[in-house]
Amino acid sequence: MRTMKLLWSIFTSLLLLLQKCTGDKSCEIWSSAGNVVQITSTFRVYCTFNFNCKPAMYSASGHPIPRAQSPQTYNSTTIYLDVVNMTEDRTFSCDCKDTISNTENKPDSCGLDISAGYPPDRPTNFSCVYQISETSLSSAVICSWASGRNTYIRNDSKLRVRTFTHNASGGLRSFSVSAKGSPFVRAEFAVDGSVQVISVQASVKNKLGYAETPEVNYTLRDRLMPPAPLLHQVDCSSRSCSIRVNQSVPTYHLDINYKEENEEQWRPHPKSVMGNGSVIIESLQPYRQYQFRCRSRFSTGLWSDWSRTVSRWTQEEAPAHALDVWYAVDDNVIRVCWKKLDISVAQGQILDYIITIYDQIQNKTVLPASSNEQCLPVPFCSNCHITVSARNSRGYSPPANITIHTAKAKPRLVPVLNKKNVTISWRQHVTARLPREYVVEWYPKGQKRHGFQWLRMGQNSSHVVITDMKQFVCYEGAVHVFYSDNSVDRLGFTDINTEVSVPTAGPCVHERTEGTTVNVTWRELSMTERTGCITNYTIYLEQNSRLVATYNVPASQTFWVIRDLTPADYSIWMTASTAIGEGPLCQKVNFFIQHDSLVALFVTFAVLVMFLVVVCQILAVKERIWVYFQYCLPEIPDPANSKWAKDCEKAKVNLHLQFSTSTVSETEEDLVFVDIEERPPPPLLAQTSLSSDSETSTQPYRHISYIKCFSHDSDSSGHTQTSFLDYISPHMNAVKSEEEENEDLPTFFPSHSFSSDQLDFGPKLTLDAVRIDGSDFFL
Repeated sequence: MRTMKLLWSIFTSLLLLLQKCTGDKSCEIWSSAGNVVQITSTFRVYCTFNFNCKPAMYSASGHPIPRAQSPQTYNSTTIYLDVVNMTEDRTFSCDCKDTISNTENKPDSCGLDISAGYPPDRPTNFSCVYQISETSLSSAVICSWASGRNTYIRNDSKLRVRTFTHNASGGLRSFSVSAKGSPFVRAEFAVDGSVQVISVQASVKNKLGYAETPEVNYTLRDRLMPPAPLLHQVDCSSRSCSIRVNQSVPTYHLDINYKEENEEQWRPHPKSVMGNGSVIIESLQPYRQYQFRCRSRFSTGLWSDWSRTVSRWTQEEAPAHALDVWYAVDDNVIRVCWKKLDISVAQGQILDYIITIYDQIQNKTVLPASSNEQCLPVPFCSNCHITVSARNSRGYSPPANITIHTAKAKPRLVPVLNKKNVTISWRQHVTARLPREYVVEWYPKGQKRHGFQWLRMGQNSSHVVITDMKQFVCYEGAVHVFYSDNSVDRLGFTDINTEVSVPTAGPCVHERTEGTTVNVTWRELSMTERTGCITNYTIYLEQNSRLVATYNVPASQTFWVIRDLTPADYSIWMTASTAIGEGPLCQKVNFFIQHDSLVALFVTFAVLVMFLVVVCQILAVKERIWVYFQYCLPEIPDPANSKWAKDCEKAKVNLHLQFSTSTVSETEEDLVFVDIEERPPPPLLAQTSLSSDSETSTQPYRHISYIKCFSHDSDSSGHTQTSFLDYISPHMNAVKSEEEENEDLPTFFPSHSFSSDQLDFGPKLTLDAVRIDGSDFFL
């Protein structure tokens, strides 16, 4: 916005300049308050035109002024505009809207820039010092003051100086000072060494006003100030630091201040010792970060400015005191705990902790623990001795001793919890022994390793007030009671919170289906999501978009099993609750329970088998099934039709011809007979066939022909030779034709002649002896 105003002002100025050069000026413009006004002022802007025209007035960016603030007519040649509550710089201009006279060219416009600001404030905090130069005793006087608020217009600041020597007064000098927009103004001028007193006065003015300070007289001897010293080198041991100070001008006084890093207040060191150009700062603490600064002063005059601040660490020392330790026995494991040493006691960075266990025969076991640990589980030991030490780069702390006693006392305390004030109280039974001390431990639930804290209490204590429990965090812990015989009682407490709210999130469900069973698991909410102690979880089960069941789950569980679900579409989700109320859900999880196909198949098969068993007990049904079952029987090959039987038949025919050629006589009994036997159908089939109305119906049982082959006993050898059987056709005509076609084939037996006594075959071996009936397999 200010850029546009500046551009418009430049444009208006150029127009006015052009008008002066050409002498053709359309109007004159001025303000009743001038071209610089005070912010929030009200005034008028006038325009007088030199030509007969229709006047117009513009503001700022060159657009016409709104009708509500339109200019008014003052007389026939002048118009004016009332400006109310001006708060920023503005530019006004006037012009002829249309030319009425007979002039050939339109006249130029006129404009006015008006600035808004404040008159100057009287300078404050006026002060002058006489600063000795680093190179010469003839140095400068520096005066400074605060200029006040921003005036938004140009200010002219001046410093008037009058000097006085021992026997005369100097002339009045004035110095112009440039503030450059800073709220503080600084002026510097040189004085002769003979000047003893100066009289100074500061003034500031702008177009809206003028202000000045009263005239102030200074004796230069009292305003003498040396330059700020420089801390050149700082070397520290564990208890002191040596600081080398550099000064351009020797001084009489040196002021050293120091503080620890986290402190706000600087501490002066009254026993600064100057030696060999160094200052020794003593009474410091080991392993601390200190900050140092210094200033100097002549025998008279003012202190110098503070030097630049320098930081250094003091060196370490071995820990000064033993650790505060205690122990608890949990599930036959000894839990040794200790408190971290304060930096004032640790006197260095703790590197680790050393736990040493001495058994009854003084065997030693050393267990290290990292510097972040506060507890360490050690193997259970009977009547053993344990020491704990902290180690830094300089050494070990004195050992803290623990004696473990095997006897364990019975609980004799009753805890009373006051959640409102986070006060844990207990009381003893009348007959209880007097304890040696109490130890109270507490930690965020489920985070015993990281957020563990504890406090040791005296033997007469009956309660403890815990002040550092965080809001919206659930805590648990225990009260340990130590007796003089080293026995220990432990009483736990849980679900303690200072503030509680509704959980900000719900557990996210993970489901796994197994048949009609669903296993639901989830993770615990984080500390920020719980906002207190969780009292229970609620699982919601929805079937086909209808809520069918809810399950309340204890807060200690992270799983749940839902059994015997019917096949359907399901949705499941869950929420967490505190004492205030129930929180939101995380998300819905959909799953489907389907029919068990294997179980259904098994049940169907069992029912079918039982039905068949019952039906087959009826005789008529059994016979009917057997008739139809014959159609399913496989066709059993007939040995009479085998290839070997065919070859046997051919061999016997050839053998017969050989016997005839060699004049061997044969009787009729020696011939080979082939009998074709037709077996009758089974009785059941016979009855079925007789009962049929059609005599020409096909028999359900296929007729199978058999062939009989004989074997003969040899008189010479006394053993039996059996003929070979193989498949041949059951029809004799086919056998004869086969033999006729193969007359020229080689014989099965050797071609030389045999005597009759060598061919002594035994009794006949019929094919009935080797007949195979497949129906026997199904009886």
